[in-house]
Amino acid sequence: ALTRTALITWLSLGSTGSMGQSIPMPHKDKVVHFCFYFGFVFWWGSYMRKKTKRTLIGFWIAAVGYGIMMEVCQFAFTQNRSADLWDVLATTIGASVGLWVFSLKK
Repeated sequence: ALTRTALITWLSLGSTGSMGQSIPMPHKDKVVHFCFYFGFVFWWGSYMRKKTKRTLIGFWIAAVGYGIMMEVCQFAFTQNRSADLWDVLATTIGASVGLWVFSLKK
């Protein structure tokens, strides 16, 4: 889970260059945000031994907070990335669906 979180950080703040530009899909960056934070909740939920409702909600809060922090960092520390409120919405929806799916699995 920690390695995957580091990968999300690297992909969120690093230069993507031409990565993914050959895939003609509208709003693909929103799909990526959804998948990243769906996975974030799911991976951290799978990692923890004690899976209480409170713990899972904590993972959801951490995922959404982390996603917002990544948007702020993109705005403040990168030149080729920008912050986007729609990305925050995609992050929130991804984390919410991840929590729901993980709860069904549990």
